[in-house]
Amino acid sequence: MDWFERLAGNQYIEMVLLSNNEGRILRSSRPMRSGDELIASMFQTAEVLAQTLAMEFGLHAAEMVQFSTQLGHMMLFPLEHSTHYVIVITERTAPYLLLMVEITRVLKTVQRSDLTVFEQVISQPDDLDELDTAELIEAVREWLQQRPSE
Repeated sequence: MDWFERLAGNQYIEMVLLSNNEGRILRSSRPMRSGDELIASMFQTAEVLAQTLAMEFGLHAAEMVQFSTQLGHMMLFPLEHSTHYVIVITERTAPYLLLMVEITRVLKTVQRSDLTVFEQVISQPDDLDELDTAELIEAVREWLQQRPSE
């Protein structure tokens, strides 16, 4: 199980997003909606604000940005000098301190190569252009035949 799946599989975590500093969501634990791409840019802006405020008050760099609402917590973790961001959303009633220990433990294991893998998947050209329509139809037929009947 990779680090992303470990976080997404936690019973107290509702959603996990991985984005880059170009404003693109690289991975999500839930299906994406049409406006979700804006979320990555918004969180990046929040992280810049948090870093600026921390610097103005003479504090160390912000390691996490948290927003709390009536329904839950949104936590933003900058990785690799803010080149990538992990966003974790939990219910308000989740065991916060326990979750923070787990999230911190998991994110400490993340290496640059773990993040660049997702960048490569996004940047690779779509192989569907090279497929013949007949190949696609045949692949669907095979898939339908292999499905167990209900």
